[in-house]
Amino acid sequence: MRKRLGVRQAVALPVASLAPLAVAAVTPRGRLRYVAVGATYMWVFKVTWELPYDNPEELRERLHVDYPIRADSLIGGGIPPTLRLQRALREPGRVTALDRAVTVIYGSWFVPHLVLGWILIRHEQFVPRATGRLAAAYHLTTPFYWLVPTAPPWWASESEGRMGRGVERVTRHVIRDLRNKPRLEVDETPGNPWGSMPSDHIAAAAITAMALAEVNVVYGVLGWTYVALASFSVVYLGEHYLIDVLAGLAVAEAVRLGEPLVIPLVRRVAQDLERL
Repeated sequence: MRKRLGVRQAVALPVASLAPLAVAAVTPRGRLRYVAVGATYMWVFKVTWELPYDNPEELRERLHVDYPIRADSLIGGGIPPTLRLQRALREPGRVTALDRAVTVIYGSWFVPHLVLGWILIRHEQFVPRATGRLAAAYHLTTPFYWLVPTAPPWWASESEGRMGRGVERVTRHVIRDLRNKPRLEVDETPGNPWGSMPSDHIAAAAITAMALAEVNVVYGVLGWTYVALASFSVVYLGEHYLIDVLAGLAVAEAVRLGEPLVIPLVRRVAQDLERL
């Protein structure tokens, strides 16, 4: 509808961003509100992640391709970790059990939301802080997709010839193998292929691990184990550079450190919503 009506991004973005507050204002207090607002936040994130790619030609002029390669090369001792991992662990022309397993981990981006659902059922007192921090993590990642559009490793390699074209998008091969087709009918990346810095996947996972650690030490260990597995998966698959992962972890830590500063404002807004 936005595209059909010709609504500009500068108008669509703030309108979409108001949706969670509107849902909170009209939903009765309780678990239903948590679920409704959480679902709305995911919709807002999807919209704000996709919006920069409304005009690919304009965005392409501002696209960054090389700085993450340089950063990862510095971290990896001259070779980006993604390239190192694929050289060491991939078998060109074959989809291995490792490829499938790592793709499953990468596809589990919804795990933090399932975990929040479990916390809502078993430990509801932890929900306000956990969900607030997750929403804050999304808020802090999306501006980068507007200000610093960055190509992921697979795109830099396959489309721009960087890293000697040595990095492949492994998930694509796994999906083709599962469908038993040499090539998918539609091989395009939906949404925004240049929204990789920072990794929202890792930021969300880290925020969730922090919430689990507050409930129970064992849960915290499980949460951070998932963070480690997800970090390996996004780098190995060519979906993110290691610097994207580190930036995602930095976003999560920034939310944790900034929480005491914004709590008074959040409480004030919550009280105003209750009056409505």
